[in-house]
Amino acid sequence: MDTERWKQSRLSTTKKKGKEQQEKEVNHYKLNTKAVDDLISASKENAEPVTEAELRKYSSGNRLYIPTISKVIFTKFWFAGACCYFFLWGLGLYIPSVLDLVFITAIAMGFVTDILTNNVLRYIEVVSTANNKWMMVKSKGMLGLFLNVIYSIFLMACVWLTYYGINKAVNGILNQTDQVPLGVEPVMFGVFYMGYDMLFIGLKMLLARILDDAKMKVQGEV
Repeated sequence: MDTERWKQSRLSTTKKKGKEQQEKEVNHYKLNTKAVDDLISASKENAEPVTEAELRKYSSGNRLYIPTISKVIFTKFWFAGACCYFFLWGLGLYIPSVLDLVFITAIAMGFVTDILTNNVLRYIEVVSTANNKWMMVKSKGMLGLFLNVIYSIFLMACVWLTYYGINKAVNGILNQTDQVPLGVEPVMFGVFYMGYDMLFIGLKMLLARILDDAKMKVQGEV
């Protein structure tokens, strides 16, 4: 009798363990339908914001970290120097008028800024809009191209006045009238052009910050 009870108890325990094991296997392969639904319905509008630093952890490529400002400065400097080489130097033998040469280079710089420089700045960051703050003109399309050309003409005027002022001052000190102490070449041209660009972008950021602070102050008083 005891043997019979022991067999029944053993059989019951075995069935219970088998049922639990089966449930574990089923649950192991059971899909989380909520997670699947969230994944399917995910979009830019309902996705939680992720910081640039967090995205950088999962980016592939060289682990050497280069500060963003260094990449921005080098990109702007390099393209400006390249335009000086190909346009100011390249067309200098064919266009005798300095004013016409400067104007043509300014227009070319506007195209290069809109098509190449700004797109490179967008590409070198994980978040494509992270470097928008380093662009004077953020718009794309024909409007952005037109504004970049106008802005480049303004920057070229500043660079030309810088060269003129330096040469005028040096010639005055040395009491010379027919010398050009500082000639136009890609490196210094790139430095001047990039420097003025970053200067005016910095002033733009400062003005925007002042306006934002004033707006918040007014809203706080209201």
